[in-house]
Amino acid sequence: MPQAQGKLSRSLPGRALIRLDWLIGWIENIVLSGAILLMATINIVNVLGDNLLKQGLPFAGEINQALLVIITFVGVAKAARHGRNIRMSAIYDQLKGPWRKGANIVITTGSAVVMFYLAYYAVIYEMQVRSIGQATPSLGIPIWILYLFVPIGLFLAGLQYLLTTVRNLTSEEVYRSFMEREVYEEADLNAAESGEQRDDSSIDPSKEAR
Repeated sequence: MPQAQGKLSRSLPGRALIRLDWLIGWIENIVLSGAILLMATINIVNVLGDNLLKQGLPFAGEINQALLVIITFVGVAKAARHGRNIRMSAIYDQLKGPWRKGANIVITTGSAVVMFYLAYYAVIYEMQVRSIGQATPSLGIPIWILYLFVPIGLFLAGLQYLLTTVRNLTSEEVYRSFMEREVYEEADLNAAESGEQRDDSSIDPSKEAR
């Protein structure tokens, strides 16, 4: 990764993209770590209050619901940033050279379009929910605020896929994310087979019989 970053940082657009990627990653880390810590704290306090004081936190369910939404959709962007999203690559793994890079560009570009499309409709849904004026029963928090991170997370995921597309268009290697090069370790099947044969031949049938 440092070598790839060094090549990219030689140009002004490359340095700008690196800073953009770093900023997105920083936002994702802050949001996810804060949401997870807050969820753990609320659940611990709720359990202690319920068992010791016979009174839990009445708003724990509402906060946990909002935090789950945040973790889910910001986590989508985090997974895309590190190339850890679920991929069905039975056909893709068989491709080599420019065909593999072309398929990667098509996949990441299509994923970016889908994420931006979903983010657009998530914004429309947010506006509709806001017009209704519905709020949570315990804290009175508007529902649209609880789901605010849905379009944000989808937009960040689309931006990550778009950055991956740009990286693959401007690099000779194939990248699964903006800063992580795609590396597959090919297993040495011949060595594995010969090892199995040696293991089988090392068994002494007479000792097994005993």
